[in-house]
Amino acid sequence: MMSFWAADFADGIPSYVVWPLVIAVVLLVFFLVTYFRRPNIGAALRQAAGSRIALAVGDNFAPSDRFTGFVHEESGASIVLMELPLSAFDQLKKLGDASDTFAAQGVSGVSQETLPGRSGDYIYLRGEQKTALVDYAKYILIFRENGMTGMVTANIPRAALTSGLTTSAQIEGILRSAEAMSDAPQAPNLFTLGYLGPFEEDLSLLGTTKGYRLNTSVLGSNENEPQAIFLVAPSLTQAPIPDLSLFAERSFNGIDQIKDKAIETMHTIEAGGLPAVEVLGHGMDATTAKPALIYQLIIEAKHGGYFRIVGLAPDRARDTFIPEFRKISESFRPAD
Repeated sequence: MMSFWAADFADGIPSYVVWPLVIAVVLLVFFLVTYFRRPNIGAALRQAAGSRIALAVGDNFAPSDRFTGFVHEESGASIVLMELPLSAFDQLKKLGDASDTFAAQGVSGVSQETLPGRSGDYIYLRGEQKTALVDYAKYILIFRENGMTGMVTANIPRAALTSGLTTSAQIEGILRSAEAMSDAPQAPNLFTLGYLGPFEEDLSLLGTTKGYRLNTSVLGSNENEPQAIFLVAPSLTQAPIPDLSLFAERSFNGIDQIKDKAIETMHTIEAGGLPAVEVLGHGMDATTAKPALIYQLIIEAKHGGYFRIVGLAPDRARDTFIPEFRKISESFRPAD
């Protein structure tokens, strides 16, 4: 998998290449304890739009308008919520030691911990991750409750912990409070795509990043080659990007699913009326060891932050997919 997801979910952004196991793979990117009980009776549980998961996040965290979860603007911390099928929990319990997988995604020091006061079926892991912008401490709770598997990923800048803006105890208290509710508030769309060409949205992928897989009835696919995919992910915060080109280059180099990457072209364009940097390149797919095309577009968001678009395809079919990736990107429109 690739750190595209890891980095963007951590404000920077798994590979989306193997489907339908991608959901379990995505979780690997995020695996990463203080002595509070679960929230006292009467503690305020809050839900983010589009999620059944409720948390006692307090007043310092606000619902994000960029992803499913909450943000602490002062510290740059974020809490990302994801819902998975009930059966996903048992799959995750069988994964065993995933340290090597995490290390491949730039996540180090991963350990499975006990969350004091938390009962029921859960997995709690901690680790850390370096991104193109910020170094993060990762806190992840995966739990099974009320007919679903929930995942709560807290991405906390190291600087926020060392400065005392937030503490591990506070974050663990929030994670410990997680409950699965019956309904989810409706979530707004952060963007639209007016053209998908040979791609179709994969609705089994839940969370901020939207994934689009190749409709093989439109274009055929060879299972021995990298599978063509298209991803769109918003940043988790509205932190400004001082140098969009430099950030685009670093993000390109952070796509771990593709090895021996090389940039072919990089130039500034517009997408949805916003400044953007397009990067074309190639490399070797880490799973199939076959040549792969890489298309990336970093779009500067209106009010800070960015959208990141990544397309992957067999390199031999670049003449087919480069025009399609560009048409999809040209149809991108951010929400007002």
